[in-house]
Amino acid sequence: MKTRYINYLLLLTTLILWKCEPNVDEFQPSAGNADFSVFVSIGDSYSAGYTDGALSAYGQNYGFTNIIAKQLKTVGAGDFKQPMIPEGMSVGSTGNGSYVLAKVGDMLMPVPTEGNPELFLPENWINGEGPFNNVAVPGAKSFHLVTPKFGDPTLGRGNYNPFYTRFASAPGQSTVLGDAMLNNPKFFSLWIGGNDVLWYGLSGGTGKIGIGPYDITPNVVFKNSIDYVVSTLTSGGAKGVMCNIPGIDALPYFSYISYDNLILTEQEAQMLNFGYKEYNKKAEQLGLPLIEFKEGPNAFVIADDSNPLGMRQMVEGEKILLSALSGILGDEHWGSMSPLPDNQSLDLQEIDILTNATNEFNDILKSTAEANGLAFVDANSVMEQLITGIIIDGLPYSTKFVSGGFFSLDGIHASPRGCAIIANAFIEAINKKYGSTVPLATVNRYPGIEFP
Repeated sequence: MKTRYINYLLLLTTLILWKCEPNVDEFQPSAGNADFSVFVSIGDSYSAGYTDGALSAYGQNYGFTNIIAKQLKTVGAGDFKQPMIPEGMSVGSTGNGSYVLAKVGDMLMPVPTEGNPELFLPENWINGEGPFNNVAVPGAKSFHLVTPKFGDPTLGRGNYNPFYTRFASAPGQSTVLGDAMLNNPKFFSLWIGGNDVLWYGLSGGTGKIGIGPYDITPNVVFKNSIDYVVSTLTSGGAKGVMCNIPGIDALPYFSYISYDNLILTEQEAQMLNFGYKEYNKKAEQLGLPLIEFKEGPNAFVIADDSNPLGMRQMVEGEKILLSALSGILGDEHWGSMSPLPDNQSLDLQEIDILTNATNEFNDILKSTAEANGLAFVDANSVMEQLITGIIIDGLPYSTKFVSGGFFSLDGIHASPRGCAIIANAFIEAINKKYGSTVPLATVNRYPGIEFP
């Protein structure tokens, strides 16, 4: 009797588990009411696959647009052709190569490898290999997408974008938008606008409102550019997805070094206080705050043209750029024995300018998407969630530099896993808008940060 009872329980358990087991065959990817047969991506460095401070085949293969393209193949998308960087090569905006983690002194720090700027030489251009489905260009601003000057090498170094010139259908004559339209797109992703504000931040707020390299794009120029790009992309009946601009608070490039992270011993503090003795005498006479140090954490010293004495200590809320790290740790002793240069920090006023411009541009992007019936991704909200941290299939992700897993080693662009998170945000917005069931990417299957 006991044996028969045990056998009955085993049979009952098997039946229950069989009935509860999900039938994976029931999930059928569907395009809904969208046509994904020809997918085109247009935008800036994020869409191009820029990661670890450079463009490489590694980044292009794991870029969020390429991840989306792979998922769209399940619902009828064709090939997604990119202007590939040759395997084993990489090139950043200054000719550097991809960053890797390496030990510098007692610290593990991102350092650039040797780059391949020769890719920008005419003999290495790939203009005849298009049209390309991914026409995103590192460094592009909104208005760059519609001007042939963006890829015109006759304008001289610094006056055109070599990333675009390398693959433009007709350098100096074609536009990024025009090259996108060569594909006769049926569906597109458009993520542009980050550089319209970001370059102001990367310059430490040395730009203005204008169309210069470090300027914040004027609202009217931004809106007209976005309107023209979207109206052109949708002119043949294509549908698509747009995205807004994340705030700089989420970017490790602006948050890794805290304003008060100058850690001193008692002896170091005394030495610095002696060094700023003459400054403090003048500051007292002018009624200005003193520069004072103590054992433990202290505010960094920055250059400030609005201060009669040309420098001051930072206050809460101000930001130090990641690029200042080498000067802080090196012989320059930035922020302690000498002030951080103006282009290596952002004061409260500059941050307000950036924040206001980002909010205004995001309003334009959202209203444009809504007016044209396009899917919309709130990347700003996604990044804000990452500041506090999220869990995906048991693994934590956050905006913490290196350890957070989302950002790459340049502190601005996403890692492969970060790109998968972004791709899924796009796919969720697409599915919601067009009634499709495009499957999500499995984030943790993508490479993470590589440690030496």
